[in-house]
Amino acid sequence: MKRLLAVMVMVLLLTRSALPVYAAPNHQPDFEPSSEFIYLYNMDTKEVIYEKNADKPAYPASLVKIMTCILALENTPDLGVPVVYPNYVQDYLYNYARNYGSVSLAGMYAGEEMPMKDLLYGMMLPSGNEAAMIVANHVAGGGNDPSNQTRFVEMMNKRAKELGATHTHFVNANGLFDSQQVTTAEDMAIIARHALSLPGFMEIVSTAHYTAAPTNKNPDGLEWPTTIQMQVPTSSYYYPYLKGVKSGTLPQAGRCLISTATKDGFTYLLVTMGAPYLDASGKILEGRADYEDHRKIYDWVFDSFKVKMLVAKNRALTEVPLRLNTEKDHIQLVTADNFTYLVPKDLDPVTGVVLNFEVPEVVEAPVTKGDAIGWVSVVLYNEEVGRVQLLAAETVEASQILVLLEQVKAVVASFWFKFAVIFVVLLIILYIILMIVRNRNRRNRRSYYKPRRRI
Repeated sequence: MKRLLAVMVMVLLLTRSALPVYAAPNHQPDFEPSSEFIYLYNMDTKEVIYEKNADKPAYPASLVKIMTCILALENTPDLGVPVVYPNYVQDYLYNYARNYGSVSLAGMYAGEEMPMKDLLYGMMLPSGNEAAMIVANHVAGGGNDPSNQTRFVEMMNKRAKELGATHTHFVNANGLFDSQQVTTAEDMAIIARHALSLPGFMEIVSTAHYTAAPTNKNPDGLEWPTTIQMQVPTSSYYYPYLKGVKSGTLPQAGRCLISTATKDGFTYLLVTMGAPYLDASGKILEGRADYEDHRKIYDWVFDSFKVKMLVAKNRALTEVPLRLNTEKDHIQLVTADNFTYLVPKDLDPVTGVVLNFEVPEVVEAPVTKGDAIGWVSVVLYNEEVGRVQLLAAETVEASQILVLLEQVKAVVASFWFKFAVIFVVLLIILYIILMIVRNRNRRNRRSYYKPRRRI
């Protein structure tokens, strides 16, 4: 009966392993987002939920300022350090605006001195281009040296590669248009995730309104509202689950937005780039296509996904052959923990999940209940999403007779035993040969010394 049960279990396992591996569905919202590049990521499960052209080159606009903020936070131990607005920055932005059109500013003046902390707010909330260049100038060396901008850009590109944003190339610290300044939605998600891990970053980018301290040029301080109206409670665009991170807009880049949203215990990071900004005649479109995309995508993911238990704790999933016990020839394995995962609500855990077992071909007694025997990997949409350890379901003692026989077998199968047997056999053969030779010699000697009869 045990043999039959074992065969049935093995057939079941083989059948389970042979179940169709479900190809990862391209999770599609029930609407068509207007942004050209999209990357939606669950910060808790580390799962990419939805992407659209996420690996294609895109212009980042002011999303660049996230990397500028990263380098400032990583290289400025004291955010209260005073930083001076160098003259060359004002001259550069004045000439840029005269040649290419207006640029977003935080409202500072050359020679103004401001704490680094306030500069970061001035850079991230109103997207002040002068604030970004002042930050870059200070981090790269300070003074009134235009070459600091080049050195800072080198730092930006080096840091991007270190973070894994390998398809990103920065040209400036503020995001003003340059055809060589490109990134991808996925790379911007990588950069934003790192920024969110830095102390103080979320506090800055989730602030709806900030008042800077008085300065030598602005005795009443400066007032900075965020450019992300979706996190302003009084705005018609307000979305209660959303926080941060950064917006950016250029004619060449369209509307770009990175945000996070938290609901039901899960936080998502959403990058959208290339949302419509201008119409065919070059006029600014009414409404905010980027805000509309973020609201709809978040509503869709919150409504369409939930956490499901794919493997339950103490569940008997498989068994393996057992040796050295006279009563049992198999031992059952159970799961050590629960395994839950964020999946589409319509996923059937029975048919949509594949379990692959990593267990030994055989287990030898004695085995104690709870001993780690192997693993089961959980495969969802052709990707391993987790692993759960398999434990012995019971304690099984070893049969002393079988253990003794096994030891005898081991001795018999050992090299030295075989060597000793061969050695003894050779000695016996040699002894036999010597005896044969010795007896033959004796007979020869007898025949030589035997007296001859006289005639």
